[in-house]
Amino acid sequence: MSRFLLLFPQIVILFLSARASSEVKKPTCQDDNVYKVCHYRGVLIEVTQSRFPWVVNRLVIDWGLGLSEIRENAFKNVTVLYLDLSFNRISVLKRESFRGLPNLESLSLDGNVVPLSGYLFADLRHLTRLSLNSNRINSIPKDSFAGLSSLKYLDLQRNKIEAIEAESFSNLNPGLLELNFKQNKIFRVAPDSFAGLTGLHYLYLDDNRLEDLPSGAFRGLNELNDLYLSDNWITSVSRSLLRDLVGLKRLYLQQNEISALEPDTFRDLSQLEELDLSGNKLSHIVVGTFAGLSNLEDIRLSDNGIHTVDNGTFADLVRLRYLYFRCNNFTEIYTEVSGFPNVIVYS
Repeated sequence: MSRFLLLFPQIVILFLSARASSEVKKPTCQDDNVYKVCHYRGVLIEVTQSRFPWVVNRLVIDWGLGLSEIRENAFKNVTVLYLDLSFNRISVLKRESFRGLPNLESLSLDGNVVPLSGYLFADLRHLTRLSLNSNRINSIPKDSFAGLSSLKYLDLQRNKIEAIEAESFSNLNPGLLELNFKQNKIFRVAPDSFAGLTGLHYLYLDDNRLEDLPSGAFRGLNELNDLYLSDNWITSVSRSLLRDLVGLKRLYLQQNEISALEPDTFRDLSQLEELDLSGNKLSHIVVGTFAGLSNLEDIRLSDNGIHTVDNGTFADLVRLRYLYFRCNNFTEIYTEVSGFPNVIVYS
């Protein structure tokens, strides 16, 4: 058995390793004069705070214990604000596992196999950050995040989620700011999936398996600033898909399969400042494609194989500063932007 402890003001990190003998019948406990951690055969039994609670607000119990389960009320005798249980093997988790942590602000469960269930985190009403990165999660049951009335950041990247349904975020804090689904297996986003998240600013859906996004997929996201849709299999983008994103400033659609864009596709995105369409299959940019983008400063069209750009295509882009046009087949791009003396073209 070995133990290594680092103690600084405001932080305690426990690196615990234990090999439970098959003959041991009572919990093994480590006491570092701040926390006493008791576990038995992968089950966290109890954590108690022994001394100096005023200098400690963070507890890290990571891979050393190889935890598979958190027993009910295990944290009832601690007052931490930041709890990190990353890189264990936790697969049994109940709502009662977090009882006694009403003031918890940050919870990291990265690198476990936590199964989501309704109201799992409902007692953590002061939680602002929840990370479930790399947990093999394949679905989001209704009310999985219900009760998280203070949550601002939710990280679900690098899981195996295949679909986002209309009730995936039922009863979650509408003031959530950031939602990360990067590197999942998402192929479907149902209409109104994010309708209740009216305060969302950042949505990451990049590196998934999206092909077709229905109208209403982003309904309610009027406050969204950044939308990441790169590295999917998206074949088309419509005005009806984007019309609710009236506050959007950055839209990332690079590395998809988009072959054509209709006039007025981006008409409702009057606040957009950056648009990345590089690495698609566009061949012809028709006039009106970028209509309404009066605040656009940066547009990226490289690596498409574009051979035709209609006259007046960039006419509405009165604030354009940067145009990326490398690896295309259209040689008159400088002529098309000749009326914009401040534009820098990368071709």
